[in-house]
Amino acid sequence: MLKTIVGSVVLILVVLVVLASIGFQKYKQMTALPPQETEHPEMVFFDRPERLSVRKSTTTVGTVLAPRSVQLRTEVPGTVSEMSFAAGQVVDADQLLLKLDTSVEEAQLAGAQAALKIAESTLKRTKQAAEMRALSELEFEQAAAILSQAKADVMRLEATIRKKTLRAPFCARVGLFDIQVGQYLPEGTQITMLQGIDNFVFIDFMMPQQVADFLSIGDSIRLAREPEPYEAKIVAVDSQADRITRNVMARARLDQPPQSMQPNDSVRIELEYGEPMDALTISAVGLRRAPTGPFVYVVSPDPSDPQKLRVHTQLVKPKLEIGTIGQRVAIKEGLSMDQTIVSDGSFKLREGLWVKDARKPAAAASNAAEVVAP
Repeated sequence: MLKTIVGSVVLILVVLVVLASIGFQKYKQMTALPPQETEHPEMVFFDRPERLSVRKSTTTVGTVLAPRSVQLRTEVPGTVSEMSFAAGQVVDADQLLLKLDTSVEEAQLAGAQAALKIAESTLKRTKQAAEMRALSELEFEQAAAILSQAKADVMRLEATIRKKTLRAPFCARVGLFDIQVGQYLPEGTQITMLQGIDNFVFIDFMMPQQVADFLSIGDSIRLAREPEPYEAKIVAVDSQADRITRNVMARARLDQPPQSMQPNDSVRIELEYGEPMDALTISAVGLRRAPTGPFVYVVSPDPSDPQKLRVHTQLVKPKLEIGTIGQRVAIKEGLSMDQTIVSDGSFKLREGLWVKDARKPAAAASNAAEVVAP
């Protein structure tokens, strides 16, 4: 009995020792350090600061206007009897667009024209009789008054018919509408919009007071549109500033606008003003933002291995009064002409990272040779 108990205890101890050994080996494997990873360079694009002669600039939003635009409405009530245009159609000047029912007015006009002929004939005979002293002067004046009244009736009816016959005032593109033949239209019913077809458009925009002091009629502005900006010229400036915003309204003319530009489109306008000044500029994508302020990644050789180029953050101060110049931004402080920075690809970098220029090998080698230690 004692031997059995001793054997069981020994067996349990052996099992515990084996399990402890296995657990210890697994713990060593889990806590063992991973093999050191091989460092690889990040491929980015280098950029050198460039000194340019620039002016102060600001941006604003403008609205596209057609040179000729009219809202087509009815002057008199009536029922639509004829329509000869479609939504989106380009119509010529004086082209018939819509006609209201004029059957009553045409019948009245026929009667008025008949009365006019009788009045003309009566006046002619009355004049002959008056010349022969067969009638009094009063009777002659009455016949002349009847003729004038007959002419006025004809003109009134012809004017009413013209008001019920709507024609295009100029070559234009028709907007959308929801009018059908047989529909009754009250006086002043809006039918559609007509936008003139011309080889230029107007751009209305507001500019700050300090900008308006430097811009005048004839100056150029730039419309930021793809694939390249358009240049327009200021043709009018409002005579007063807005009492609330203190901004000044101006109008520019853009010749040969793209077909994609429609009336009431919004466009971003870049305004340059003031005297030219020298500014150190870099690629706009190379300027980064952080809680500590704007910064760039400056490229410099690794002290332990000069063949490697590493990046370091360097705080800079942009020239806010100039803003962006195309795809570049002006720097006021924190950067010099002899330094190389990272432009495209700077978003994926961190302090001390190994980088290489992603351009052609010859250009990259030349640029790398120009990198100097700060």
